[in-house]
Amino acid sequence: MRLFLGSYANIEFYEEIRRDMHPFFEGKWVEKKNLHFTWFFLGEQPSAAPIIDRLQPLKRLPRLPLSIQGFGTFGRPHPKVFYLKTSSVTTGILHRKIAELLQEEPDEKFKAHITLARIKKFHSNGYEHLERPWMSEPLGLVEAPIYLIESRLTPSGPIYIPIEEF
Repeated sequence: MRLFLGSYANIEFYEEIRRDMHPFFEGKWVEKKNLHFTWFFLGEQPSAAPIIDRLQPLKRLPRLPLSIQGFGTFGRPHPKVFYLKTSSVTTGILHRKIAELLQEEPDEKFKAHITLARIKKFHSNGYEHLERPWMSEPLGLVEAPIYLIESRLTPSGPIYIPIEEF
């Protein structure tokens, strides 16, 4: 089973962002119900049980909502991913705590974000200069809790199945 740890995101201006970005790139947009912040990608695992056992201490940690504001891209020279930023020192601390509980190395390049689209064809760089209400407003929240999620890949896109809540 293909697993990751994630928290679902509620994006206030998602449809407006999609509409406004349309002239700049073509891509596969994440379904609104699947928008999430990935804390840790676990990949193929034979069973969820050992992971659930190791992560039980997460249930005792306080949860703070993460605000979402700003956007960016990954990939050079041509962007491949369009994402929203979350800004909190808490994300790095919690990522390292999860890695410790999983007995894994933390991702030193961990960048708190929510993928909105995988870019297939890029048309223009001008999107950075757009002035839209959603660019200066908080865009939403990443809500606690953290879930262990199974990702089933299908031709029409992934299906996410929450297995355990922390």
